[in-house]
Formats: sequence, C-alpha cells, structure tokens
Amino acid sequence: MLDHVLRAAEANIDYAKRLMADIPEEQMAAQPAPGMNHAAWVLGHLAYVFDSMIAVWGQKPTMSPEWKALFNVPSQPQPERDKYPSKEELMAAYLANYQRIVDTVKAASPEDLDKEFPNPKLRASLPTVGVAMVHILTSHQGQHLVQRSAWRRAQGMPGV
Repeated sequence: MLDHVLRAAEANIDYAKRLMADIPEEQMAAQPAPGMNHAAWVLGHLAYVFDSMIAVWGQKPTMSPEWKALFNVPSQPQPERDKYPSKEELMAAYLANYQRIVDTVKAASPEDLDKEFPNPKLRASLPTVGVAMVHILTSHQGQHLVQRSAWRRAQGMPGV
C-alpha cells in the first residue's frame, strides 16, 4: 500500500511543477481575490508542512524562523511580493522537504507508522503517524494544489 501512496504523492509533485512552470516571478504573490492563497504562500506552506512534520520522526526541521512565520498553519498570505522568497527558492524548499519526508517514510517500520500522532489537537483526524504522513503527502498537498489551479484561472492563466 505504501507504494501506492507514494506514487499518488509523486503525481502531486508532477502536478505542482506543471502549475508553477509558467508563473512569472512578479505574479507569485498576486491575489485576484482578497485573502486568496497565492502561489508563493501555497508553495511555501507545503514546504513548511513537510519540514515541520519531520519532527515526528525525531529529526530537526530546517526552515528558518522567518520562513516559519510566513508559512505556518495560522499564517495568512500577504500581497507584497517582496515579503516572500523567490520562486526558485520556494520550489527548491518544497521539493527538498518533500523528498526528506518520502525518504523517511520509506525507511519507517510498520510499528513506526502505527505510533500515535504526537499532536493532540490533530489526533482526532490524524490518529497515527502513518495517517498523518498519508494526509500530508496526498490530500493536504492536493487541496492546496487545487487552490493554485483556481488561482491560475483567476489570473487568466490556462489550466495544466
């Protein structure tokens, strides 16, 4: 089953790359509707979630405090482009943090995946580490990629 989950996660990564390919740097923080999750925030938020979830495995997150403030769960996208890292930096962090989670999940034992998820606030919906990993690799990532797709359309860009 793990192979199927990881293949679905890889499909999300491929989709993210297509969604990002033609977005100009200057439009990365554009908000065609007030408060809309823009491309810079979505990419950074996904990178943040992958990075923060590495702590579940006893590894240290690598994102800077500045990035955490921009992209953590309660953060809100801001329309000022200069508040965000470059598209290249965001994409590199997203891909690196994704790969780190994938490599860690691949190395995990069934017992590791069956452990209780350590965050009590999320435990009702994510009871185990395995469920949490499936969620961040598939449904959480997918919901934010759909936001990026809708953002593209609102910007007058074609679908991918």
